[in-house]
Amino acid sequence: MNIFKNFLVAFVFLLASEAAFCQISLDEKVPLDPRVKVGKLDNGLTYYIQYNPRPENKVELRLAINAGSILEEDDQQGLAHFVEHMAFNGTRNFEKNELVNYLQSIGVSFGADLNAYTGFDETVYILPIPSENEATLRNGFKVLSDWAGGVLMKDEDIDAERGIIVEEWRTGEGYSKRMQDQYLPVILHNSKYAERLPIGKMEIVENFDYESLRNFYRDWYRPDNMAVIAVGDVDPEKLEALVKEHFSDLKNPENAKERKSFEIPEHQETFVSVVTDQEAPGIQLQFFYKHKALPTETKEDYRNLLIRTLYGGMLTQRLDEIRQKPGAPFVFAGTGYGNFVRDLDYFSASAVVASGKIEAGLQSLVLENERVARFGFTEPELDRVKKSVLNSAERSFNEMDKAESRSIVGRYVNHFLGGRFADGEKWKHEFYQEIIPQITLSEVNALAGQLVRNENRVVIITAPEGEKENIPSETAVLALMEEIADTSLEPYADKALAENLLEELPIPVSVLETETIASIGLTTLTFPNGAKVFVKPTDFKNDEIIFLAKGDGGVSLYPDEDHYSASYAGVLVNIMGVGAFSPSDLRKILAGKTVSLTPNVLTYSQEISGATSPKDLETTLQLLHLYFTQPRKDQELFEVYMANQKAQLASALSNPDYQFSKALNRIIADGNLRAMGIYDPEDLVNIDLDRGLEIYAERFANAGNFEFFLTGNVDLEGITPLLEQYIGSLPGSPDQKEAYKDLGIRAPRDQKEIVEVGVDQKSQVILYFSGEIPYDRKKAADFGYLGEILTIKLIESLREEIGGVYGVGANGSLSSRPVGNFSFSVSFPCSPEKVESLIEATWIEIQKIQENGPSIEDLNKVKEKRRIALEENLKRNSYWNAQLSAIRTYGLSWDVILEAEKSIDSVTPERIQSAAKEFLTKENLLEIRKNPAKALD
Repeated sequence: MNIFKNFLVAFVFLLASEAAFCQISLDEKVPLDPRVKVGKLDNGLTYYIQYNPRPENKVELRLAINAGSILEEDDQQGLAHFVEHMAFNGTRNFEKNELVNYLQSIGVSFGADLNAYTGFDETVYILPIPSENEATLRNGFKVLSDWAGGVLMKDEDIDAERGIIVEEWRTGEGYSKRMQDQYLPVILHNSKYAERLPIGKMEIVENFDYESLRNFYRDWYRPDNMAVIAVGDVDPEKLEALVKEHFSDLKNPENAKERKSFEIPEHQETFVSVVTDQEAPGIQLQFFYKHKALPTETKEDYRNLLIRTLYGGMLTQRLDEIRQKPGAPFVFAGTGYGNFVRDLDYFSASAVVASGKIEAGLQSLVLENERVARFGFTEPELDRVKKSVLNSAERSFNEMDKAESRSIVGRYVNHFLGGRFADGEKWKHEFYQEIIPQITLSEVNALAGQLVRNENRVVIITAPEGEKENIPSETAVLALMEEIADTSLEPYADKALAENLLEELPIPVSVLETETIASIGLTTLTFPNGAKVFVKPTDFKNDEIIFLAKGDGGVSLYPDEDHYSASYAGVLVNIMGVGAFSPSDLRKILAGKTVSLTPNVLTYSQEISGATSPKDLETTLQLLHLYFTQPRKDQELFEVYMANQKAQLASALSNPDYQFSKALNRIIADGNLRAMGIYDPEDLVNIDLDRGLEIYAERFANAGNFEFFLTGNVDLEGITPLLEQYIGSLPGSPDQKEAYKDLGIRAPRDQKEIVEVGVDQKSQVILYFSGEIPYDRKKAADFGYLGEILTIKLIESLREEIGGVYGVGANGSLSSRPVGNFSFSVSFPCSPEKVESLIEATWIEIQKIQENGPSIEDLNKVKEKRRIALEENLKRNSYWNAQLSAIRTYGLSWDVILEAEKSIDSVTPERIQSAAKEFLTKENLLEIRKNPAKALD
């Protein structure tokens, strides 16, 4: 009778499930976003066009070429990437350097805006273009058309670019590249991909025949192998007409080469790759379970991908809980489902482990997969990850009319190149709402046997050279995985949590005073406890509120013996949680909510920053209240953190980048303890848990010492009761405000330092100018302009004329803390033998500006870039939040935000020249050089 009853229940459930699934026909193709228009010209060129009004007067253009390094012949290795470089070195309508100069003149900066990248299977060109001016918009399409079929590739320009690419290669050299060169062929076993890294071979880059490069361009840059994507604030019909006008005349070559696809062969055995390097900063374990790429066409395919997302999210959460336990086998761990190349997907499990824990880490990663295979996940785990995925889809849907074009354009690039889904936010939201509740626990659990398999398995172990004797052999690794099947395991036990963050809600305290700054739409609320809340309602985003609470004091108020405990006070709370909740507990209880807050105790201030959504604002304010009033002490979590930090710092000491950072910190701080971080594991003993928590509590004890800034979709009348309950109720007094103290941190000047680290033949140059000066808003602006103008000139000189660097940058700023001061730096990596000549060339460019001022042309480039940035930033909540906070920090008028455009107009060449003369002097200079370590005899 019971059997029959159970059968009936199961049968009814099955019918119900089938009825639910019938609502969605899973064999239907996933539709493209209905807002996009897709077309194809007679010559085979594909185009995607979508109107999107954010930001105004701007179009994001992309040219996607279905060709990358995988299509190179043996004597062309590196030339797909070289072609990409040549697109910026002379085209049919723009001579060498003219293209970059023109685009800079309309506010498009090289690198930050104008860019490109080359991968195994594709090359993509990126061009955001202002669209308000008809001629500018047309020129944007002219540039794309030139890239598609009009790159000149003159002999002399090719030769000039060889050195730049060598410098790009040099920049990427190091332990990571050396190790990758060893294990990547194992992952991409027996495939052409293993032999076609996009950077190529430098012996070919330096010596190839000109025609070899031109042949690659002619073979693969053809209309039937490319797509134009245009998303932005222009009528789609107009954009379509521009595509047809500029691309219809492109011709495909006669007897065009077939664009072949390349496979990654499967293998039954497990490959184990152990790679060590003397400069590796730690030990990393990686399991890759390789799979043929999932199809991405139908709703069933989409559903399959979602199930994999849920699986990876739950397993990562379990691993995160393990790492927070005493004696944890790893420092960090996670899992995920992804794609290597077009033919190959993978499920991965990876971990960073301490010395002596390689076998334990390997075993744990395999065990947790095995635990899922035997017992599955739990309903609460699945419920939490479903909530998170649904919340993400809902937020995207809520913001679909406010999304910026740059966040949209990539989906169509990926659709053309790899057939990826390019559905719209509305469809996704509706699909998720219907399909995710139907995904059952048994379905997700069944994935364990599909994702984690014995065949097509690769294990990668990377470690410092000194760990070589501690790494298990390939045989031992394989045996360890076989032994797991006989290991006794217990099911995962989920911890019961309270439903609410606060056991008792605080008693609201009414606003004491309200002030309105009508010119910028700002309202200030002052509470009896002294807290001031600045509320700026906006309609820039539908589902976003940016938050900052900031108070003066910070680490500066404590003596030297408390320096490290004070500096790590915020970190301690982040790793231990608040109230009754550990960080892991908080992630669980906040699943499906948009709540992000991070406390920090900085040198001269303490703050809590984050973001939320209108519907989750109350939860965020409750968490804020806990951060102010109930930091949590957890000795166990503290000890785990300290053990992990000790292991990481010990491992990092062999890494040259880490060594340089350590030396740089000491040099710029001039040895002042109060500016020093912890770089050596033995210094961790200086962090005292109880003293750190005591300092944290002191820093956040008085709400009257804080100002709170909220910008976003807030209704002042609606949120005031919440502010009264969670901020007005905080302990505090307006009569006990604190000020920071000057710790005497100053960089040395008129000094040279050389740091010798690393085995790679690459150097780093930093020219650091600094000094004391009263803060002045105009001079601060001049300093910023000087940095951008000098960057333009250094790119022209050091990169384009000399070919000595791949990248170079200059930037400067003024500050009022701890006293009025300025800092300005020029930085570039280069070959050791070119250090002297490149420093000399840098000084030549500085002296040109000092003697003659910048050209009007260069100044206008920066002005136009800043005008465009200002126009866009004025419609971003994060910008307003930062500006409001800065105004209070520097004691400025609220109207400076409204005067920003006038400020741009007022900058003159004479002001920039004056700043260069005053600040960029040898007396103000700290010159730092990083050179390779001298070889030992």
